[in-house]
Amino acid sequence: MVGRYVSYGASPRGLQALIRGARVWCAVRGGTAVSTEDVQRVALVALRHRVILNFEGEAQQIKVDSLVEDLIKQVATPAMEAA
Repeated sequence: MVGRYVSYGASPRGLQALIRGARVWCAVRGGTAVSTEDVQRVALVALRHRVILNFEGEAQQIKVDSLVEDLIKQVATPAMEAA
């Protein structure tokens, strides 16, 4: 879906926002180390406005949120690999 509907993805600053947001969320929940769930929790907020759809994505009325959510589900986590 990304190759078909996305014109520009998140920049290196998007990754920085994702990492910093995960660190903050970890601290808010009282954790001492960032977990996969922390990264997943802040992914929409950090990446939503950084992904630019191409003409086809706009024409099909694709939602960036749904793209990011689908990507989060597809990324293998350590817990998934252990199972």
